[in-house]
Amino acid sequence: MLKLLVGLVGLLEALYPERFIRKLTDLSYEYDGEAPTPKPWIVTAARIEGVVLLGVAIRAALKADCAATDDEASTDVQDDVTVDEPDTGVDRI
Repeated sequence: MLKLLVGLVGLLEALYPERFIRKLTDLSYEYDGEAPTPKPWIVTAARIEGVVLLGVAIRAALKADCAATDDEASTDVQDDVTVDEPDTGVDRI
């Protein structure tokens, strides 16, 4: 669920960084009149942050999917394989 939320926030931030910043500014600050305008590099940084968040969410989802697939595959394999120890000529007690 958290991966989905992070991915959704990242997608919204990557696609609409100016609206995202404006909404967070409205939620975070009280001001009279017009809202403060962000510098141009802030919008670019927000877009990059959104892409990074989206990438992290996708990677986490793929990693979880691969782990689930590996678990299913390991239960299908029989564990009847025995390993013989090499004869060293020393008796073990």
